[in-house]
Amino acid sequence: MMGDSTKADPSPELERLHADFALALDKLAQARTFGKYIHQPRLLGLARKLLATPAGIELLDRYAPELEAAGVFAGSDWDQPEHLQTGLARESLLGRDMTPALECLSALRMLAIADGRQPHPRLRAEDAHAFLSDVMARNLDLLFGTASEESRSRAPALERIRLLLDFLRARLGMGGILNALAAETERILLQRPIMVEGVHAIVHAAATAMPAAPEPGSEESWHFIRGLIAAMDGPTDLSRTAEDADAYVQRLGQLSDDDLLAEARGFGQSMHRSGLVCPLHAHLLHYLVEHAPTLLPYALGLRQIGRTSLRADPALVAEMIRVAVWPETARCIYGLHGLLERGILFYRPVAPGLRRLLKLPLLDTVANDLVAASGYDNPPPANTLLVAGTLSVLGQPRGVDQGHNPTCQSARAISLWSQNDTGFLLGLIAVAARDGDVVMHFEGEEIHSSALAPGLASELHTELDPVSLLLTAHIDRIYMEMSRRTAGRGEDGHRWVNPELHGWWVARGFASAVHKSTGSVHDLEAFVRLFYASYHPRYNGGRDMVYVQPCGVAVTNHEAVFVGWHAVSIQRVGQDASGDWRVYFFNPNRDKGQNWGQGVVASTANHGELEGESSLPFAQFAARLYVFHYLAAESGDPATVPDDLVASVIEAARASWAARMPWSDTRLGG
Repeated sequence: MMGDSTKADPSPELERLHADFALALDKLAQARTFGKYIHQPRLLGLARKLLATPAGIELLDRYAPELEAAGVFAGSDWDQPEHLQTGLARESLLGRDMTPALECLSALRMLAIADGRQPHPRLRAEDAHAFLSDVMARNLDLLFGTASEESRSRAPALERIRLLLDFLRARLGMGGILNALAAETERILLQRPIMVEGVHAIVHAAATAMPAAPEPGSEESWHFIRGLIAAMDGPTDLSRTAEDADAYVQRLGQLSDDDLLAEARGFGQSMHRSGLVCPLHAHLLHYLVEHAPTLLPYALGLRQIGRTSLRADPALVAEMIRVAVWPETARCIYGLHGLLERGILFYRPVAPGLRRLLKLPLLDTVANDLVAASGYDNPPPANTLLVAGTLSVLGQPRGVDQGHNPTCQSARAISLWSQNDTGFLLGLIAVAARDGDVVMHFEGEEIHSSALAPGLASELHTELDPVSLLLTAHIDRIYMEMSRRTAGRGEDGHRWVNPELHGWWVARGFASAVHKSTGSVHDLEAFVRLFYASYHPRYNGGRDMVYVQPCGVAVTNHEAVFVGWHAVSIQRVGQDASGDWRVYFFNPNRDKGQNWGQGVVASTANHGELEGESSLPFAQFAARLYVFHYLAAESGDPATVPDDLVASVIEAARASWAARMPWSDTRLGG
């Protein structure tokens, strides 16, 4: 094993750790495969101590080419570097026990592969470099983040992470990191999520590390990140140079009509282009409401439908701005933009439903929860937070997500109601906020959420938009109660639960590929044929979908291994620019672009996706589908679907989520 001394004048403590680490690594390397787990904890404990200083990290880096061969990663998720996912590195770095040490050592191994010190039979140097650049791009806030109560309580662990990331940054340079950062933030922002705090943190961290001029090969990324920083901090010359908000508003009053129009356009175009909103945008809208309301369409980035919506009820829009749009809630401006662009103010229940929320008395516990979850030092009133959240959900119905909660059903329900039954959603928000209860009916009987025990989410993670924070626990409880009432019927309970939970517009035809009682895959051929005949325009008589429909997919990981069942919704079926038929769907996961293995990678852009949609080629989606609803009277003949097409979908399912499940030839029910 390597026995070189460290750099000049090492401390006695470092020399001791070095000697202990070298001995532990040697013992691990000599241990037989089945005995390596005995020696791994000792080595990881020493690595954890060495990661606490720059000199210790440099020492570990010198050993990096030897770590994999010695068996440091044997038997762990890090054993095959070619299968590691950059999106999981953050959770591991912030994990408990020895997980952070393993992640850090894996990063140093990747660095050794990237710079050619450790040629790897299954991973190219350029792929290792790209991996590390992407990890850095996703976690720059851990390197440059500001202090918080959490960071202070976990200071030693976060300091180890910061030192490692700083070491990697020095070795990789900022060019590749900026390229990865630009690609990742663009991918996320194209989904137009409601929650963008993570993007804000990373981009602001990048601003700290941005070189004064771009490095060769990163010019486009450098300008892109600069544009995002401007969109968040000041998209116009006036907003960038104003000393503070008061000075900005004062200078607005000094602008000529033409300059004020240019200022409004600058904010509206920046928001429309990036999906990000500057806090000063709130001050601009308040000024325009009072002094130049004719410029609101420009500041909101509205097109024809949006302008028509604004003209239909300017008093309501002005009041929503006064109540909901604060610098702290400026994100909802994009939601207001989307609400007007959708034209839903013309739906009879929407305007009165919004007016009710503007003056709604909130239950004390609801108000306290909204304020506490906002995270602001000086939060706006709870009603402001609720109305702002409502604007975001109505304007970005596919921007809802479940956060870190096992509540995909609830997130999907909120998205579905926002699209298919806006008035019903506004009613739920009002009743839940005022009464702390949600009432639904199942087969004629009332269900009160307030009388039910917690559902799947016994403890709700609160990093949610205000509407999801308000409704998720209620919906989750009702969903579980409805499911309980279908137990023993011998079929998948979603046949009855989905129409009762979501609404009358859910198609009553129902198909399931998994037998409820036995857990076996049953007559997948009939299931696949029926899906094509119900949803694919070539086989259903050329019919388009009328209402967005709930369905369930079998989620697999990047190796196509089954992970679990997941609630999504089919938004539409259409052809992309290449003429390929795709299923466009809503995924309530925070990141809607996922790798499900077998080359099945959900796209969120560049294939005709609308904001917040994911899409897959029709056959790939069919191969992950396990339940769906359909209109029997508007389905085609399943027999017309080509045999080879059906066989390929079945084979993809058999090789992925259904690989370890029993199979049955039981025919599908109607």
